[in-house]
Amino acid sequence: MKRFILVLLVIAAVAAGGWLAYDRYVAPIQAQSDAPTYETITVTRGAIASTVSATGSIEPKEQISLLFRSVGAVNDVFVEVGQTVQAGQLLAQLDTTDLTLALANAKVAYEIATAQLAKLEAPPDPMDVAAAQAAVEVAQAGVAGADAALASARASYNNLFSGPTDAQQVINEAQLRQAEIALSQAQQAYNKIKDQPDAGMYPQAQQLEQATVNYEVAKAQVAKTVEPVNAAQQAQGLNQIAQAQSALRQAQAQVVNARNNLDKLLEGPKEEDLIIARAQVKQAQLNILQAENALANARLVAPISGVVSQINIKAGEIASNARPAVVLTDLSQFQMKVLVDEIDVRQVAVGQPVRLSVDALPDVTITGKVIEIAPSASNVNGVVAYEVTVAPDATDQPLRVGMSATAIITTADVDDVVLVPNRFITVDRNTGDAYVFKMVGGAPVRQQVELGLRNDRESQILAGVQDGDILAFVTQSSEEQLRGALFGGN
Repeated sequence: MKRFILVLLVIAAVAAGGWLAYDRYVAPIQAQSDAPTYETITVTRGAIASTVSATGSIEPKEQISLLFRSVGAVNDVFVEVGQTVQAGQLLAQLDTTDLTLALANAKVAYEIATAQLAKLEAPPDPMDVAAAQAAVEVAQAGVAGADAALASARASYNNLFSGPTDAQQVINEAQLRQAEIALSQAQQAYNKIKDQPDAGMYPQAQQLEQATVNYEVAKAQVAKTVEPVNAAQQAQGLNQIAQAQSALRQAQAQVVNARNNLDKLLEGPKEEDLIIARAQVKQAQLNILQAENALANARLVAPISGVVSQINIKAGEIASNARPAVVLTDLSQFQMKVLVDEIDVRQVAVGQPVRLSVDALPDVTITGKVIEIAPSASNVNGVVAYEVTVAPDATDQPLRVGMSATAIITTADVDDVVLVPNRFITVDRNTGDAYVFKMVGGAPVRQQVELGLRNDRESQILAGVQDGDILAFVTQSSEEQLRGALFGGN
């Protein structure tokens, strides 16, 4: 009997302990979980922009790969990587020595051909006729002058054998006697001071020296007039005659040429000569074009202003067309090409503002605008998308080609409208209707709403709620909370 009573007491104590545990721990949790938990917000007004986002990388507005259009040895590379160049600037060239000479020769040939044709086509100018007639007269006068020169050369040659005249002989001998007397007087004056120290510095010494020279000259002149003609003098005389004869023949030829020129001028050109001259002008023009084209093919000229981003040639190497010789990049303006899927692209239009979020510049926002939308779609991994080109606005930020960025295109925006965070809005997948939980009498009540603009954070509410309303967002059921408290689950 005592054992039975003891068992009853134990059972009663366990039951009392269980009840106390339930009342202290389980009951409060169960009571709390019976009511749903939720967070609330107060509806406000503000501005919202509808956006479309896409990723891509920063690209230069224009990048051109340049090639030589001919193969040859690279003579000069005038630029280096990173250098800024202007449109029309010479970047590199092949060896152009022969090509430059060929072009210069072609231009000279063209000038000659043009001048010859103009000369043929022009009527005879009275001044030209007068000049041609004068040329004939001058040539004839030249013949007369050459004939007189020939006669003079022959006379000079004959005089070599006739000797000096009596008068010339008397003059020469008198000059010799005079020089002899002057020499004697100078010698006597010098003898008076010859024993003096530095006698050579006295004027008498210089006078004796000059008198000696004058005497020798006079003596030689007398000897020259009486000595016989030598072979050298004869040869010189004959050479002068030959030169005069050659000059006469040339003068006579000039007369013939002058008369021919006058006759041609008066007669005018022949028709076949005109045809040939015109064809020669055309041929000369083609030769210039060909030479210019060959020279241009050997030069690499910048078609745009920009920065040299690649150089794949060196002086002395043979240039080929296997790879670009020089790559030019226009860094004055950037652009960004992104792919927008077919659903979103209908909202995008040229001119819409864009905000660029550059990965390498996390604290910087760069603005821009849409400048082009591709007219045809691309299929990327089964997704139909359109290429949209975005142009960043001018900025001082260190943008670089190749930087990854996200383009956030603003397709529409409104101000002072009712806004609700997207996570407080539920859309019925079957009907497409949107609704929220509006607090009424302290409890959330389902309220259908009409949506306007949306972005990735919030939506515009056109009808259903107004600013000041309180909305609820149920986060967890009471059963889930109880299960988490007892078993540590989620």
